[in-house]
Amino acid sequence: MAGRKKQAKNRRPSSGVAVRLIIMLAVVAAIVFGVAIFFKVTTIEVQGNTLYSAEDVIAASGIEPGDNLLLVNKATTAGNILAALPYVEEVRGIVRSLPDTVVIQIQESEASFAVQTDVNTTWLVNSRGKALEKVEGELPEGQPQILGVSVKAPAAGMTVTAVEQSRLDAALAVLSGLDGTGILEHVASINVEKDYDIIVQYDDRYTIRLGGTDDLAYKIQYLTSILAELSDFQAGTIDLTDAANKKATFQPAG
Repeated sequence: MAGRKKQAKNRRPSSGVAVRLIIMLAVVAAIVFGVAIFFKVTTIEVQGNTLYSAEDVIAASGIEPGDNLLLVNKATTAGNILAALPYVEEVRGIVRSLPDTVVIQIQESEASFAVQTDVNTTWLVNSRGKALEKVEGELPEGQPQILGVSVKAPAAGMTVTAVEQSRLDAALAVLSGLDGTGILEHVASINVEKDYDIIVQYDDRYTIRLGGTDDLAYKIQYLTSILAELSDFQAGTIDLTDAANKKATFQPAG
């Protein structure tokens, strides 16, 4: 009798574990069912787009109404957009907003520069060297250009490379250095035919001689100060080739 009671006591914990396991499985099943039924995407918003329509960005993202909100893969979505839309510089965020909204935040390229290829075509690239699109027909009037270098025929969305890579690197270094200074949108051309004597054309007012890319950050800082001191009606040549020795000259036009 005592032996049977002891065996019964030994069985109870096993039964309790089984019950708890069943309850846990039921809870998990309920959660999975709830996620499948609720939290479906019904609204997709796009922020930061000007060149592309919201519809273009949404189509490129691969997200569709009815997709499960919680299962939207941010990395995959960002990769889809960058691969399909060359003018998107960065996908800044894929935000899930309960219960049914996805917000896609992008940053588009603000400036593009025309560059010749080694097969005699023209492409637009951004300030980071990303190929944006092939130019068909005549180059638009006023389109900024990178001169003195030929890039290898690229594919849209890919980073360009050049036959004379050091020249391209010099041009991209200048573009990167000018980005955010307020000068970049005034650049009509960058000539890197001699990467030790880089020439930047600022609108139709200033020819800027930078020399090489050595001390480039200092030269650009110096240039910013010089431009701030010049009057709107002035034009000419700004020579920064000796900026390392804190020397710069301005030669008025004419």
